[in-house]
Amino acid sequence: MTVVTAKAPTVGSGTAVGVWPIAKSAAVVAVGLYTLAFVVRSLAIVAISFPLTEGSAYYVAVARSLAEGRGLLINAIWSYATPPLVLPRPAFELWQPLASFIAAGPMAVLGTSFAMAQFGSLFLGALIAPLTWLVARDAARRLQLTERRVWFVSVGAGAIAAVAGPFLLATAVPDSSMPFTVLAVGACLAMPAAAGGNRRALIGLGVLLGLVYLTRFEAIWLGLTFVALVALTRPSGSSWRPAIGRIVGVAATAAVVAIPWWLRNFVTFGSPFPGQIADNVFLTRNEQIYAYLDRPTLSGFLDQGLPSIVGNVAAGFWHDFVDVMLVPAAPVVLFGIITIVFAIWRRRQLPAATWTSPLALLLASGALTFLATSLLFPVATQWGTFEHAAGPLLVGLIVASVLGGDAFVAWLVRRRHWQRENGWMAPAALIALTLPLALLQWSSAAREAQSDHRTIARLADSLPAELAAAGVDSSAPIITDRPIWLSDATGRPTLALSDEPVDTLLALASRFGAGAVVVVEQRGDYPQILQTSGSTCFKPLSAAGAAVFAIDGGCLR
Repeated sequence: MTVVTAKAPTVGSGTAVGVWPIAKSAAVVAVGLYTLAFVVRSLAIVAISFPLTEGSAYYVAVARSLAEGRGLLINAIWSYATPPLVLPRPAFELWQPLASFIAAGPMAVLGTSFAMAQFGSLFLGALIAPLTWLVARDAARRLQLTERRVWFVSVGAGAIAAVAGPFLLATAVPDSSMPFTVLAVGACLAMPAAAGGNRRALIGLGVLLGLVYLTRFEAIWLGLTFVALVALTRPSGSSWRPAIGRIVGVAATAAVVAIPWWLRNFVTFGSPFPGQIADNVFLTRNEQIYAYLDRPTLSGFLDQGLPSIVGNVAAGFWHDFVDVMLVPAAPVVLFGIITIVFAIWRRRQLPAATWTSPLALLLASGALTFLATSLLFPVATQWGTFEHAAGPLLVGLIVASVLGGDAFVAWLVRRRHWQRENGWMAPAALIALTLPLALLQWSSAAREAQSDHRTIARLADSLPAELAAAGVDSSAPIITDRPIWLSDATGRPTLALSDEPVDTLLALASRFGAGAVVVVEQRGDYPQILQTSGSTCFKPLSAAGAAVFAIDGGCLR
């Protein structure tokens, strides 16, 4: 019995189900879904007036620097892995710049507030709804569904993407997540035509992959997916030359987009590529990201022993599946996975074109990203590596879940001999399950943002007077576990606090002439180690919302 491709029954009088007038205009549907996503996101960002993470604050701070004409700079050092270690710091020694470029546009015209950074993300993020609609419409037509079912499946998938919690938060807290998702979905939509040799698609795909690379390094997994698609769709017995030419053409176009950034990095950091990626592979705990002297190494990674390595990999897989995918988007993830498993089981009954669709490419590249991130960066991913690259896979699971729900309803229609095909039921049910979860995530994020904003604002208000009273120079950097937030709130240069011995902390302070240590939340042994060490080098101060210590200048060398 074929479930997924079942034809809808005729309705009432026996006349075949027609296409609604509104469905005749793809532009109307696309604009409608974009408008829905834009309105929902506009409401969502109102209550989130502070970056939820320091990563988001980093992109916003660099965007502000760009908008103010100071270039790609940030007045904080969050990692000591890549020289030059100077303040202000050249930005993006590890991360990619496109999210800041997107935020900088509105900020340059309308002011440099956080709300303006969200504004750029708002316009881009709303595209995810019509893009998801395109993926779902393509997949439904490849499965040879009736036009009415195609309409409900595709519009339903687009509507779910418009209200899904992970996408709302990615828009409200501007970072690399939303640009990566939008561009990656666009790339997967272009891949089938590009693999077939369409020249415009080849150029478009190359540009999109270049932009994806300027957003996140996970672009490599999209590139490998395209290589696999070209190889698998090459006519049997034909020459490899056209296939290789298409791959090289796309790669060359992507490189043209990336070359200016590589040149900038080479001039600024001495290499076009970030060296810290290797460090992140060898992490044994996430606090090593901020290490000043005790950098992650291969020997240190191997010294932790096989049980710890395996345990970290297992923890990485668990985090990426449960915490990143399942908890925030349980309905579409569960139903999507069930649909995929069922489709693989009944694969011979599906049209061959199903396996080269944008949906299949999203799922394949997303699964590859999930596996590679969880396996290669099992420690780093627990602090967000896969979370910021999970969007394309989530889009694929949204579409798969709606298709699976539609197939189940079609089976019920035949079994129960219903007079109508009821194509609306599956999308409506999934939207009803998605909305409360999205509301819960949004309200939780809003409370967290407000709490963090109050903490940093109180600290920024009380800290200058306390440091001045202790004789700390107003231009001296602060060592803190919240370097981006505090630098932005106080205007002072900041340095990341690493979980290393006090002697290393003093060496760091000496290198940069730091005047104080500020610990907002516990990081390793800090702040307790400063409170109990008995060292006269650190004088406790009273400041709202943090443990603050002035550093005795006589201890610096």
